[in-house]
Amino acid sequence: MISVFPLSQSNLLGFTLDGEVDDEGMRKLLMAVEAKVITHGKLRLLGNIKNIGGFQDFQTFWKLLKAKTELWDKIEKYAILTDHGWLASLSGSLDWLTPRMNVKTFALNEGELAHEWLKLDVAPEVSEALKEIDLGHEHLLGVAIIGKMGIADYDRLNTLIEEQAAKYGQARIMLEIVTSAGFSGKALMEDLKTSVKQYKNVERMAIIGDQSWLKTTVRLSDLLTPGLELSAFGTTERKRAISWLS
Repeated sequence: MISVFPLSQSNLLGFTLDGEVDDEGMRKLLMAVEAKVITHGKLRLLGNIKNIGGFQDFQTFWKLLKAKTELWDKIEKYAILTDHGWLASLSGSLDWLTPRMNVKTFALNEGELAHEWLKLDVAPEVSEALKEIDLGHEHLLGVAIIGKMGIADYDRLNTLIEEQAAKYGQARIMLEIVTSAGFSGKALMEDLKTSVKQYKNVERMAIIGDQSWLKTTVRLSDLLTPGLELSAFGTTERKRAISWLS
């Protein structure tokens, strides 16, 4: 059951999940989120997860919330209160899945601490996750992802693609992925798909990395992106990747 409650600031909203995810509770939560977004533009959310059936119930809740994309992008901070170890361990993955919001997990008895964290202003984003790589060919764009991509990183990537397309008609990109703790390949590909707005200007993209998920994920993504050629290469295959791009 889901119940909604107010917090000390008008841009904050809390909810409690105790048991199964119910349709009526979810409807009320989404209505409350929408009302906050309309009045404040941005929202900070406190989730008090007392009891939950398991990962499937949490996944259902998460998907229902994420499906409201017009609201999803307006949540800038999300504090999760829980004593479920498996849920707390997911916080790193959730952070990867949500490049436009800060996610942090607290124990159930740390409600005041979570509340204070939510009230803190979000610091200006300074990210080192995206690095440009000189490929030795001006018509090719090289970038490396070495951490969690944030809003500024995706904005920078979109700008680089747009600039490259303006010079050469369409961009050809080598994207190198460096493994990082808490890294989710599926999450990254989803974020690239939703946050990169310049795909129409990308002709080919070579993705470099030795992660076990890479080739399968890229192959599936290639099927879902008509007009954009995607190919995966290992870190020892950079020359072959550059040749393919050229």
